[in-house]
Amino acid sequence: MKAIKIAQIPPPAVQVTATIREVIPIMGSDQGCGVAVMDGDRLAGTLSKDDVLKRVIGEGMDPATTRVGDVMTTPAASVTTDTETGEALKMMFDRGCCYLPVVDQGGILRGWLALCHLFRDHVEDVGRELDSLEAYLSADGPGG
Repeated sequence: MKAIKIAQIPPPAVQVTATIREVIPIMGSDQGCGVAVMDGDRLAGTLSKDDVLKRVIGEGMDPATTRVGDVMTTPAASVTTDTETGEALKMMFDRGCCYLPVVDQGGILRGWLALCHLFRDHVEDVGRELDSLEAYLSADGPGG
C-alpha cells in the first residue's frame, strides 16, 4: 500500500517564522509528535517534541521568542506519494524517527505519515487476515 493512502491529510505544518509557543498546541493535538516546517510553500524541515525538549528547553531558550526555523531539523527526511508503507516504516526505524512528511514528485508537501498510522494500518490488516482465516476454517465444506 502507498504511504499517502494512510497519511494525515492535510499535514500538520507551520511556517519557519512561528514561535515554539505557537507550535506546541498543534503538536499536542491529534497531529502527532511533530510538524512539517514550511518556508512559504517549500518544505524546509521538521520539528518534533524531542527537538523542542533538547534544543529549546534543554538550552534554556524562551519558547515565546524562539522561532521554529532556529531549532528545526533540516534537511527534512521525507517519502514520496509513491513510497510503499513497508519502505516508509524501514526508513523510520533506520532514522529513529516517528514521522515523515509525504511529498509529491515536485517536492510539494501532500501528507504526514506517523508511526502510529503505520501500526494502525498493520493491525487492521492482521485483523482482516484473521477474519478471513476464521471464515475459511469454519466453512462447512463438502462432506462436513
